[in-house]
Amino acid sequence: MVDVAAKQSSIGTGIGFMMLTVASFSIMDAVGKWLVADFSVWQIMAFRGAIAAGILVPFLIQREGLSVFHTRHPAFQIIRALGGVAAFGLFFTALRFLNLADATVLGFSGSIFMAALAVPLLGERVGIRRWSAIGVGFVGVVIILQPGSGAFQPAALLAVASAFVYALVMIGTRWLSRSDSSSSMVVYHSLVTATVGFIALPFVWVTPSGFEFFLFVVAGFFGTAAQFCLVRAFRYAPVAVLAPFDYGALIFAAVIGFAVWNEVPSVNLWIGAAVVIASGVFILYRETRAKALASE
Repeated sequence: MVDVAAKQSSIGTGIGFMMLTVASFSIMDAVGKWLVADFSVWQIMAFRGAIAAGILVPFLIQREGLSVFHTRHPAFQIIRALGGVAAFGLFFTALRFLNLADATVLGFSGSIFMAALAVPLLGERVGIRRWSAIGVGFVGVVIILQPGSGAFQPAALLAVASAFVYALVMIGTRWLSRSDSSSSMVVYHSLVTATVGFIALPFVWVTPSGFEFFLFVVAGFFGTAAQFCLVRAFRYAPVAVLAPFDYGALIFAAVIGFAVWNEVPSVNLWIGAAVVIASGVFILYRETRAKALASE
């Protein structure tokens, strides 16, 4: 009985950290949308990377020592981190033109791309049910994009491209996790993001006002907090439990978008979101079930 209670408490803690992760990413995206109207994505990236490298990296070193830098695949760590930089840049560029909720939902398609890419890149077997769910998920994306209609925005393709690159990053994460720790991936991602941002900074720098500088710090802080909470969440609870809570980002995005920019999500967005989320949850269920059967 004690073990059951302890396990439930651990899962509850993991869910709590996951919700903090979703809220932190949502706040970072909202502040980023505000800033990207007047500042380069690279400048935002430099601040985020600098804060992560200055806070999260020292924390991990203090907790785990210099082992956080150990990797059997340094080149692949850098390539994976550069992919994260590309996904970040594409998404924040899309935010300049899209409603916050629209960009957030299109980002959900990353899980669909990941399921499809796992076949050629990781050699995973995918049955007809998962392929059907992947197909349904893409239908949901099409409903949101509304190609051929007057409501279609070309910038939405940037959000989809971001989701595709993010899926490649997650595939790389799966592959690297076989040999490297999650802490090492966080460290390399933070350092590479900061480096790329600061290399670009002299070419894109726009001096912010005091309030705008504060917003840069806020975006960097919540981006770092999200990374920290995500690592902690997966320490306490399994992916199958936590992943569905990621879709709570749509609620945060819709509320923030309406409160700050008076954005009202379209009916097509809600319909498409329901299809994409249902597809993602089913894919997660099939993956979890397949792993359970393989371990028996």
